[in-house]
Amino acid sequence: MKQPLLKRILPVAMILLLLFAAGCGKPPVKDAAEDTAQEQVAMEAEPQADAATVDHSSLYAVNGTTENSDNESYASDTANVNTILVQNAGVLTMTSADINKTGDSSGDFSGGQNAAIAVLTKGQMTLNGSNVTTNAVGAFGLFASGEGSVLTADMNYLSTSGDSSPALVVKDGGKLTYTNGNLTTEGVDSPCVLFYGGSVSLARETIYAKNSVLVSVMSGINELLLDNMSLDSSPAIEEEATLALRLMNGASFSGALGSSLPARASVYLDATSKLVLTAETHLSVLVNADLSHANIESNGFNLYYDSEASENAYLNSQSFMLPGGGFLSPII
Repeated sequence: MKQPLLKRILPVAMILLLLFAAGCGKPPVKDAAEDTAQEQVAMEAEPQADAATVDHSSLYAVNGTTENSDNESYASDTANVNTILVQNAGVLTMTSADINKTGDSSGDFSGGQNAAIAVLTKGQMTLNGSNVTTNAVGAFGLFASGEGSVLTADMNYLSTSGDSSPALVVKDGGKLTYTNGNLTTEGVDSPCVLFYGGSVSLARETIYAKNSVLVSVMSGINELLLDNMSLDSSPAIEEEATLALRLMNGASFSGALGSSLPARASVYLDATSKLVLTAETHLSVLVNADLSHANIESNGFNLYYDSEASENAYLNSQSFMLPGGGFLSPII
């Protein structure tokens, strides 16, 4: 009698055991799904695109070769396609060109993939006597990115009309020189000069931004040289960025360069140039060829410098009265 009873009980026990195991297994699966969802929500935004790793395509490309173009017209109306692209140590000299860029970009276009002209990976370009126009979202005018990438432009007219479309952009050590021409932007968030780490030289320029600051410094170590021209607008300098402003040959700057610490700007003046203060100003470095500092108009504001910076050693940690009633003083 016991053996048949045992045979009946064993299957029932096995079924109950399987049901119990299955029931205990469900909650961990649910928790795992919830944890995964939470991790996805908490993910940070992607960093700005590196121009060297972004895929670039273009209407006209110079890739590692040396080329010339005279009196030609180029127009790209496709999003994220450059009109002109120079890369991989290519060299291009372009004269009397008509260059146009349309086609709205989206997402992160900081890699310059929608610029009218992009110079990357040690490319070299010279642009003379040309017209460059863009009319699209994220359509930069001229873009130079990467150490050894150089774009030199003389006697050109450059205009952008879309939002997020700065005229000149340098990134990751790129260098851009723009002389004897005009720069205009109309769109929102479209400065004439945008820095992501690099240098820009402007000489004898007319620059105008309708709906943006003239100069925006987003990241990295940057240099802006003004030669025989005036800039009457305070640059926007982000917390992790620095700007060295160099004035020469009668250039002048009027504006604010940092009213609080830490100082993120430095100024280098030749004896013919002028700095006009519009607010209390803190600088990392002030190098002035005029040791009387008569070329600094204070308007009653004080200018502070870092006495521990080696380039400021000539000031001997002293204070100087400035024209207009303010003082040049060490940061205490």
